[in-house]
Amino acid sequence: MRKNFTEYKNFSLEIGCGWGEFTRAYACINPDTLFVALEKKLGRIVASSKKQEIEGIQNIRYMVLDLAWFFDGVFTANTFDLITINFPDPWPKARHRKHRFVSHEFAVSLYKICRPNALLTFATDNYAYAREAVTVFENSPHWKNFVAPYVAVDKIQGRPESFFEKLHRLEGAPIYILRYQRT
Repeated sequence: MRKNFTEYKNFSLEIGCGWGEFTRAYACINPDTLFVALEKKLGRIVASSKKQEIEGIQNIRYMVLDLAWFFDGVFTANTFDLITINFPDPWPKARHRKHRFVSHEFAVSLYKICRPNALLTFATDNYAYAREAVTVFENSPHWKNFVAPYVAVDKIQGRPESFFEKLHRLEGAPIYILRYQRT
């Protein structure tokens, strides 16, 4: 039987869950946390929810949502203990970079929906996107680098790997994982 929202102790948001492998793995090792997984592609949500059902995982809810459309007003203030952004589309061509969603306004929106001391993890294999994200979060008064200012790590012990992280590691690409704590 599925728990009611109010029965969960912690809440985690994954922005762009893709095929959901990271979310499902993380949900399995954190059964007291309700995971809200956002993805703009319905087919990925359907596939992940089918696997979730087969695996008997109860603590994930999905939303089909494109952050380019809207973000503010979807979640109430002080809701999440953890936010994960795994390998968002880096839009590598200069003319497409306007589609990247990491910005000062986005950092403020995340701050609003997080509880005090919440953790934010941003992972990418794209150096330019990592630099852009680190610049945004380091210049925000709402976020403090969990490791050290301007420092990214390439792995976090015990953290599941997403499909794209595994793929990029197999290709030999460097991985940049930024971790911030809400002030």
